[in-house]
Amino acid sequence: MDQIFESHFGGNQSSNGGETEAYCPKCRADTTHVILESYGDEIRRVQCGVCGDIHSFKPPRGRDDESPEPLSVSRRKSMKKLSWLDGVHTYDVNNAVRYSPKALLQLHQIVVHPTFGVGYVSELMGDNKAEVMFRSDLTRLLVHGRGESADERRGERVSGEEVRQLLGLEMGPSPEEIAAERERRQAEEDAEKRAAAEQRKVLEAQRREEERLRRESERDRKRKEKEDEKRRKEEERERVKLEKEQARNAAKQAKEDEKRRKEEERTRAAEQKRLDAEQKKQDAITAKETAKREAEERKKAQEAEKAKKVQEKEAGRKAKEAEKAKKAKDAEKAKEKAKKVKDAEKAKKAKDAEKAKKQKAPAKKPVAKKSAAKKPLAKKPAAKKPAAKKPAAKKPVVKKAATKKPAAKKPLAKKPAAKKPLAKKPAAKKPAAKKPAAKKPVKKPGKRK
Repeated sequence: MDQIFESHFGGNQSSNGGETEAYCPKCRADTTHVILESYGDEIRRVQCGVCGDIHSFKPPRGRDDESPEPLSVSRRKSMKKLSWLDGVHTYDVNNAVRYSPKALLQLHQIVVHPTFGVGYVSELMGDNKAEVMFRSDLTRLLVHGRGESADERRGERVSGEEVRQLLGLEMGPSPEEIAAERERRQAEEDAEKRAAAEQRKVLEAQRREEERLRRESERDRKRKEKEDEKRRKEEERERVKLEKEQARNAAKQAKEDEKRRKEEERTRAAEQKRLDAEQKKQDAITAKETAKREAEERKKAQEAEKAKKVQEKEAGRKAKEAEKAKKAKDAEKAKEKAKKVKDAEKAKKAKDAEKAKKQKAPAKKPVAKKSAAKKPLAKKPAAKKPAAKKPAAKKPVVKKAATKKPAAKKPLAKKPAAKKPLAKKPAAKKPAAKKPAAKKPVKKPGKRK
């Protein structure tokens, strides 16, 4: 968390971005690196300035005794190396180390590998690699010295006692020890065989004794089974005899029960038949009464329905007659109103004509001759022609009357519609003609009496 906080939120980064010498595992050499992350004076992550690889900080290796200059092939071949057996017995086992890529190995140091066993460092090479010789002179090239701290590079030490035990396991026992071990195993096998033979003898004796006991028990069991079988047969005979006796008694009892049951069944059937006959009679009487009551109720309902229909027809007839009287009255009123309007229009027209005539009369007075004055009297029809044209001049007056009484003129236009019901009088009288048919149901109750 401290690293995240400092690298992302401005912690102690005074050395970030600077340069330092470090070992690059990709270049396999000491190169200049750029510092990416640090905590105080400790550098944590760097980036190689040659290949650009980002990795954790590794201190520069240099060319000291810990990582010597690689040897040439010819010189390596000329070097004399001890065999594995001579090496593990020659070199110090108390300075042994458990193999790890982080541990730094030394020349002729005993190494304990988890897979290959115990070996020794026969040669150190460049790039932190070492040649280690294991059992049967098997050489393996292993990396070492990759640890970052001093503890990691120092590695885990192995005690001399543990190394000797591992070597003892790997090298195996000596020929004398093998011969002694073989004799010991042979003696153990002979002893086991003798013990097994004695055990077999004892088991055989036990088996014979068990077989004798088994035969005796088998004879006892068979004798007991015979006795049990004999007793079982006697019991079976007694049981069969008892069952037959019980069967005879049960059959006799069943016959008596059947006879009694049949008698009771006949008595019960006769009683049930009598009850059914009485019930049928009662049901028939009830059904007749119910049918009679229902018939009377239906007749009453029919009579009520017929009376209701007659009343409805009478009410319809009266309503139609009232409607006709009302329509006739309305038509009469409309006629009278139209007549009054026409009379008023005629009176108004006559009044207008009289007024026009009076207006023309003063213009004819200056004529001196009576004969000339009489001429217009003789020619009244000709004098009346202008009067006949006066209504055309007085059209606005007529229109005013028409505009003032629009409601009075509408009934005049609808007179034919008012007269239609009058034309259908015979249809309205048809219900009255069917009155005798409506009275027939009323007479029927009298006949039933």
